[in-house]
Amino acid sequence: MVELPPIQWETNKKSERSLNMKRAGMVIDLRRCTGCHACSVSCKTEHDVALGGFRTRVRYLEQSEEKILSFLPLMCMHCQDAPCLDACPTTAISRLSDGHVVINQDKCNGNKACITACPYGAIYIEIDTGKADKCDMCTHRTSLNMDPACVTSCPSGALRFGDLDDPNDPVSVYAAENNAKAFKEEAGTKPNVLYVAHETWMEKTAATGVQLSPSDNEIIYEQKNVQ
Repeated sequence: MVELPPIQWETNKKSERSLNMKRAGMVIDLRRCTGCHACSVSCKTEHDVALGGFRTRVRYLEQSEEKILSFLPLMCMHCQDAPCLDACPTTAISRLSDGHVVINQDKCNGNKACITACPYGAIYIEIDTGKADKCDMCTHRTSLNMDPACVTSCPSGALRFGDLDDPNDPVSVYAAENNAKAFKEEAGTKPNVLYVAHETWMEKTAATGVQLSPSDNEIIYEQKNVQ
């Protein structure tokens, strides 16, 4: 059995980190994720996401031949080389000084170029507005020195937020000690969301298909591959 570092419950409180982050990011430890959906539910509540839309989602991934079931939280990766930013024809997508990639709803015309460009399936069209939306890593919270809602709500300590450019930040230390890596690294987008214990087979099934809860065979989330 893999021995995991102790959960840092203080991450659920207001952070003592500096507000002047150079590269705000997240580390997701899949060894800790239990598939409880606390992150996706808290995200929908925090941002009042309409029915059918998800800024954050949790995929159930199964290797039937190996009898392995894994849980995979997915969100916007806030890439340093963001293809959605370059694809947007209205300059609605921009990068903040701390690395957050955000969408200006007033500029978005809903043409879906960003959705096609994103290799992670992280962007969707908001039903009520007809405009693109995605995770913004809770800029309204992090600007007040608080963790994103998903990090605060995670009961297992699977999600951690901090400055990936600060080698002394607890998140950078955790990433280094646990060999955190980018999802779909070959895409060359340099994500600011890193994963611990993710495997290549997960990348092949994460962006399309139906997410099921094996306990009741109920469809929780469905996403079609737009590429």
